Amino acid sequence: MVMKRLGLLLLFVCLSAISANADKLPKGVDKARQSVATVVTYKQGVMLHNGTAVFAGEKGDVISSHSLFVGADSAVVIDSKGVVRPVKHILGVNEMFDCIRVRVAADKKLKPLTVSALPVVAGETLYQLGYGVGKGGFAEIADVERVDSVYSCAYYTLAKPMEQRFSALPLVNANGELVAVMQEVAVGDTINSYAIGASLISNLFVSVPVYGKGYYPSMGIRTALPQNKEEALSCLYMQAILGDSISYRDVIDDFIALYPDSYEGFVSKAEYEAVMLRDFAAAEHSWNRAFKLAVNPAEVHYGKAKAINSILLEGDSVSHEMLSKANALSEIDKAIAADRQSLFINAKADILFSHGNFIAAAECYESLAATDMRSAEVFAKAAQCYRAVEDYGKSVAMLDSAVNCFDEASEKAAAPYVLTRALVNAAAGKHRNAVFDYNRYEELMNGRLGANFYYLREQAELGAKMYRQALNDIDTAIYLEPQNVAYYIEKGLLCYRVRLSDEGIRTLKEAEAFAPMASDVHYLLGRLHIQKGEDGVALPYLRKAVELGHPDAEAVLNSLSAE
Repeated sequence: MVMKRLGLLLLFVCLSAISANADKLPKGVDKARQSVATVVTYKQGVMLHNGTAVFAGEKGDVISSHSLFVGADSAVVIDSKGVVRPVKHILGVNEMFDCIRVRVAADKKLKPLTVSALPVVAGETLYQLGYGVGKGGFAEIADVERVDSVYSCAYYTLAKPMEQRFSALPLVNANGELVAVMQEVAVGDTINSYAIGASLISNLFVSVPVYGKGYYPSMGIRTALPQNKEEALSCLYMQAILGDSISYRDVIDDFIALYPDSYEGFVSKAEYEAVMLRDFAAAEHSWNRAFKLAVNPAEVHYGKAKAINSILLEGDSVSHEMLSKANALSEIDKAIAADRQSLFINAKADILFSHGNFIAAAECYESLAATDMRSAEVFAKAAQCYRAVEDYGKSVAMLDSAVNCFDEASEKAAAPYVLTRALVNAAAGKHRNAVFDYNRYEELMNGRLGANFYYLREQAELGAKMYRQALNDIDTAIYLEPQNVAYYIEKGLLCYRVRLSDEGIRTLKEAEAFAPMASDVHYLLGRLHIQKGEDGVALPYLRKAVELGHPDAEAVLNSLSAE
């Protein structure tokens, strides 16, 4: 069906093209007509648009209208000989001037135009070219009436009325060099037409800030990587995080095609083959390519260690001799031996931690305190290691160091570490220290906290026998989450402990209204009534708790019955 539509389109163009008399044209202009093409865009195999394009550049670059590509997932460019070439990449877009630069596979049959480096002034004559098959389409004279500058690029006013068919037509000088591309205007101008200098379009490139963003996702055709290697690397790494696996593989292939002597492309390829495809033979081949290309092989060992460990952490059933904690550590140790970067030491610590080697991991993290990676995060990781082995004293000491990384100007950023220290102090039974940290955290967060925070602080206050503060915090938690029955139960327990029976009963009756199947609510109501000496009132609550499966209710009920 697609080829049938293309055939009809070509037939239409053949019949409608107005060929100029080649004898009256400058030789360069006559030759340039063969560089004009037509572009056809599709979505899921259905044609969206067709319009004019022009080959400009030795690498298969094509200039056309951006609007033709919006919503398209594929496109082809048809030259004057009828050769159809699929569009491979989008190189750049300028939405304001409705222009786009795309790329097809270059070959010797392409007839690209050279972008003119010569300035054009008012009064000069240019030639407007249209698409046609065979020797090319029409060529019409277009006199330059005025030349303005827009974004350091020439903008031409031409002494001929605007017509819809002029959109994206190229303008060449007498030498056949590309000078400008015609602009479509919203309202037809009966006196003038307009064109944007071709240098603006020929210099369109994708940059890191817009790669995969803005108008590019509206076009399903692959976006080319930036021409700068460092920018291309940034896009490659960004795609690894944000893109789907298929598009990421495409970007890896694009990067290797652009930079075949760069080890980074093969490291990314190896990681993809190992982690995504579980093709370890292919991955090993790609890593070997990377080792041969890398000036610093430590970078390759580092990438390989991380890839092996990520597969191990996924915990699936795949089995291969490459996949072991020993291999992951061996690769990262080789990286450190070759180049003792703090980044590699941090990676080793992460691997050790992920496999439960907490003390060794903590020592690695602590060693980073004397490097450029000294940070609150490093100390917090060490603290997490010591907490895992219940060495709370060292864990708190590491968190003290984490908090001390911040000065008065940045103290708000210390809040997560203060909260973590509160949790560790609570786990260590140092409840008053935990309460102090919770209070400090509340100050740093300006009191904008959720119910769980007040529940946690209530627990620490309860351990520190700060009962009034504990009651205030559990009331705040209930206020913030009035349908969370756990907070009502916690207050009921607290009231039972401090013998505030009436307050506890009132709170639990509120919970009973919206959580009638909560066995703890009925059990505590029974216990509180017993505390008040109301055994008879307690009985139905305890029976209900037994019915709902409370583990302690039957023993209490039996003890009451025995009396």
